[in-house]
Amino acid sequence: MIVRSAGPDDLHAVLNLFREATAWLASKNVDQWQWEPRVEQVRGDIEDGNVFVGEDEDGRIIATVTVDTFADADFWGPEDDPDSALYVHRMIVARDHAGLGIGDELTSWVEQFAGALGYDHVRLDCYRSNTGLHHYYKTHGWTHVRTVDAPWRPSGSLFQRSTVREGVEPNEVS
Repeated sequence: MIVRSAGPDDLHAVLNLFREATAWLASKNVDQWQWEPRVEQVRGDIEDGNVFVGEDEDGRIIATVTVDTFADADFWGPEDDPDSALYVHRMIVARDHAGLGIGDELTSWVEQFAGALGYDHVRLDCYRSNTGLHHYYKTHGWTHVRTVDAPWRPSGSLFQRSTVREGVEPNEVS
């Protein structure tokens, strides 16, 4: 898989991955992401250079991830050294590529990318109710930091991984 920055022409494909993931989650009775994608937010994230896409050998977009420096204050406090990490949002793999290790490849790429920029960790928050996703992260090398029970937020299960700083090529994952 080749990972590259998303451009304006990729907006439709990124939104379709989100919609596909939302429908799949609903079919599993998981309440995560049960809304229409926030088109302007995704467009802005693409314009800011924070959205990346993974392409297969045919050039088809099969994954996406948004990576930025936004440490949500509801979850990450001064004791976490928020500036030491990049934060992962909307990491999605096309359903027809699920179970093929694409998520691991994308995570490895994010770790290398963050390390190349000098960050110590990559972090994410996910829905407290999505225990299947918690299990996935725990069994794929993520450390559960804590769960924050902010009643006004469905998210709050916090995970992180250390970055990789050597041999980085921030536009490709092999």
